[in-house]
Amino acid sequence: MLEFPTEHGRIAISDEVIAGIAGAALAECHGVAGTVPRGWRQGLAGLLGTDAHGRGVEVASAEGEGIDITVRIVVTYGVPIPEVARTVMRRVGEAVRRAVGEERVRVHVHVAGVRVPPGALPGTGGPGGGPGAAAGGSPGPAPGQGGAAGPGARRPSGAEPGQPPAR
Repeated sequence: MLEFPTEHGRIAISDEVIAGIAGAALAECHGVAGTVPRGWRQGLAGLLGTDAHGRGVEVASAEGEGIDITVRIVVTYGVPIPEVARTVMRRVGEAVRRAVGEERVRVHVHVAGVRVPPGALPGTGGPGGGPGAAAGGSPGPAPGQGGAAGPGARRPSGAEPGQPPAR
């Protein structure tokens, strides 16, 4: 919890509020596909649909020490990971500094995974499955292995699969 004494009393900002601010900034970062919760509490909150912005964000604050924020992210396949991590550090740090008024904010990024969209890798099938991928995602017969008409058989154009070759 971050506390600020004032002449009228004190202001206390919970770590959960700081995590929510960091998570909202994190959601705006290009290349971040999601976050990974740490521990059963964050996992349960994700299942129940609560605390969505703070999911995957840990906050440690101590009086006079500033704020340490650790984010666990999943990046989108194909983006430069170091660039995404630097963007996350900058944007999350700026958002928390602006919102809570603490200048000593350190952001640590843990890349916990990469999300690969279906068909993004060559030969995996699906839309844009790459060369050699047939409809349905399975490759056709290897060269020289024949097909439905048998090894080495040639089908005239217009012949149906499974019919003997024309003579």
